Amino acid sequence: MNEQPSELTLDLAAFEGPLDLLLHLIKDLKVDIFDIPINLVTDQYLAYIHTYEALSLDIASEYLVMAATLLEIKTQMMLPKTPKEAVEEEDDPRDSLVEQLLAFQQYQEVSHILADRQAERSLEYTKQPSDLSAYQEKIPMKGRQLTPDDLYRAIQKMAFRLKNQQPIQTTIAGESYSVGTAMAEIRQAFIEADRDVLMFQEAVFLGKIQSRSQIVSMFLAILELVKSNELYLYQEDLRADIQLIRREESE
Repeated sequence: MNEQPSELTLDLAAFEGPLDLLLHLIKDLKVDIFDIPINLVTDQYLAYIHTYEALSLDIASEYLVMAATLLEIKTQMMLPKTPKEAVEEEDDPRDSLVEQLLAFQQYQEVSHILADRQAERSLEYTKQPSDLSAYQEKIPMKGRQLTPDDLYRAIQKMAFRLKNQQPIQTTIAGESYSVGTAMAEIRQAFIEADRDVLMFQEAVFLGKIQSRSQIVSMFLAILELVKSNELYLYQEDLRADIQLIRREESE
């Protein structure tokens, strides 16, 4: 019994279609996909098809259609050209096949990337979102403790009052009123008042505020003093003035 040549041993079921088989042949023959040796590739392709038929196995119709296409391209390239056709630039009969192969090759590359990502994703485990409603209850603040929003509204009132007090004509000059300067003035105001409580709107240091940038510096200075536990803020009710209370070192 004669054995088939080893290079013709293949399983068409292992390929995704005729284009996949052609890409396999081009890679195996180590030829340029943009300059396919159509005679060689067609002969190899037909050899595979005939081998499969010899084993009495069914061949999908798409493989036979591709075989006919290859034979047609081979025939067109073998036809003699007239002198006029030789001078004029013609479309290469292989162009359509090359476009199909490039598109299919890109499809394969994307498929491999997606398969790799699916494999990576299969290693991850997820769970249904937990019900955290029991932890979302608002914890009321003690007494009339202030939030940054309360202080912001007080700063807005001061800015509005400052705007109404400004003259129509003014001179713009550079400022050097830093947050550190504002903090020092707040500390000095407590010393001069000789008490531990200052009302926000009536505090001595606020009389020196002349511009929006100074308001911002004062706002940040108060927050910094609260953060460093030098001050805390208190308000009797929503309409009452904010109190700046100096903390004792032991507190």
